[in-house]
Amino acid sequence: MKERALAVTVTLFLLTLSCCAETVTITDFTGQDVEVNSPTNKTVSLSGAASEILWALDGGKSMVGRSASSNFPPALENVTIVGKHSNAPDLELIMELKPELVIADTMFSEEDRKVLEEDGIAVVVERFIDPFRTLQVIENLGKALGKEERASELSGQLKGYQDLVKERTSGIKQEDRPTVFFEWLGKPYHSASNGTSYDNFIDFAGGVNLAANESTDYPDVSPEWVIENDPDIILHILGSSKDYSQEDLKKWREEIMSRPELQNLKAVKEGRVYVLSGTVATGVRSAIGELYLAKWLHPQLFEDMDPQSVHRELIKEFYGLELEGAYGFPTH
Repeated sequence: MKERALAVTVTLFLLTLSCCAETVTITDFTGQDVEVNSPTNKTVSLSGAASEILWALDGGKSMVGRSASSNFPPALENVTIVGKHSNAPDLELIMELKPELVIADTMFSEEDRKVLEEDGIAVVVERFIDPFRTLQVIENLGKALGKEERASELSGQLKGYQDLVKERTSGIKQEDRPTVFFEWLGKPYHSASNGTSYDNFIDFAGGVNLAANESTDYPDVSPEWVIENDPDIILHILGSSKDYSQEDLKKWREEIMSRPELQNLKAVKEGRVYVLSGTVATGVRSAIGELYLAKWLHPQLFEDMDPQSVHRELIKEFYGLELEGAYGFPTH
């Protein structure tokens, strides 16, 4: 009799779960429609930006695996590492963890995606170095986790920052936009052209990317090319896989400004050389990066805006943490 009662209880419990769960469809950056259970209870993130979004939405409750490049918030250190990043996943370990959903960036290969999908794991591939796409990713993951309200709060706040930048820069004529020489990842003269996320980043903040018309997405340009174009501003964005101190960012700026071949550039003479941490150029915090860049490009339009204070409030509200480290230099 007890055994029968237990069986009935278990059956009712399973029926309750099946009634509460639903399937939602997410269209990812690659255009694929991905069906996932909602709420999704077990996720793996192969992107630091994706990890930040997941944690902001559910406090890490769903995460069973992460990339080694996922280092924020610090509590992620307790989550199993399943590869360095999307380009180098440990597929066997991921499958052992039995996640319902894996989130990767565009470095994730079609072959690896197929392996996981054949194992019954839903895979979403996203682009994170894009403030506008980030809003869609937050909405999608909110649906998957059953955290739509939290996702709406987060995306609403980020959109507010984006709308502010858009509103204040919308009246700037094309000929009045400052020209920007952009380089990144600690590689001198390694830039980005039209259609890349970094080009969009510069354009949205009210600048003109000097390398926009180069023939490859991520060209290596020559010092002579930079000298010939004489940019108004030089911007260097560092990688997003580590934290930086103000001294770190200062040293990078000094390295750029001390290059002998650049001494006669307008940007160097006027001190308009800026260094940005990659952690605020991607994912949840890409809106913070846009505020930094917009203020550097148009200080007169954003005199009242303090990106560091906005960043501090965002981290406190969605992660319960105090802001540490440095993210943009110089800060004025």
